[in-house]
Amino acid sequence: MSTSDFPSNREEKQEERELFYLEPFLKRIDIKPEHIERGENPPDFYIICQSNKIAIEVTEYHSQCKGVGGQDWRAVEQEWQNIRSLFVEERKQYPILDNVHGFLFFKELEMPTTAKQKQFVTELLKFGVSQYKSLKEEESRFDSFPSNYPLLKKYLKELYLEKVHCWIIWDRASAAFVGTSEAEIEQCVLKKLQTSRPQKVVESWLLIVSGAYMSQQIGLTPFEIFNGFVRLNKRLESSSFDKIFFFQYMYNRILRWSHDRQWEEIKPACFARGH
Repeated sequence: MSTSDFPSNREEKQEERELFYLEPFLKRIDIKPEHIERGENPPDFYIICQSNKIAIEVTEYHSQCKGVGGQDWRAVEQEWQNIRSLFVEERKQYPILDNVHGFLFFKELEMPTTAKQKQFVTELLKFGVSQYKSLKEEESRFDSFPSNYPLLKKYLKELYLEKVHCWIIWDRASAAFVGTSEAEIEQCVLKKLQTSRPQKVVESWLLIVSGAYMSQQIGLTPFEIFNGFVRLNKRLESSSFDKIFFFQYMYNRILRWSHDRQWEEIKPACFARGH
């Protein structure tokens, strides 16, 4: 799945992103609502199923991992999306690069600051043009840059360039710890657990989404680990929610918490699926 398949721009409305995840979640648990309507926030949505009304509050999980200078991983990923968007616009001025694919490896979990992003993109494009004639249909690797590319020298560990037969968005390598902790889940849901139960609903659900970004991944953590989160589960017991779901979008996997059964895996990982 490519990153173009899910909302990423800062301008994307939160409502659109939440609905983007809600729809495949409902499909995965075999629910075909007669109607989905926006809630009063809270809840985010109401779904109508066989004339029954269910309230659904949506929240996204993000790791609390930190990058260079204490910047959280989520902020780093947002900066990368800003750079990508800027790159797409600026690249239009360099048609010679239409059939060149680039892959970036950064030295640290650090992106150019907002004030430097345009210069970074310009250096990247100009460097690509300068190397165009030497490029082949296999990757050319660059791990050092001339002094007239100061931001490439500062931020990039390596750059791969290759000629291709179609246009492809340039991307970066992303790697970090994959997993979660009780404190991270608590941080994700704490404010949501303080909301009151909506009126005239048969059930109230909290949907926690592990989305498409690396900072949202927990791997295939066994559900038994969640049942060991004693402090978290006490908070869930005292909340207004009847059911709480943890939806791992990239795995199409769903864990469910309920008052009588605690955490259980109701839908195992399934990789061959469409949105």
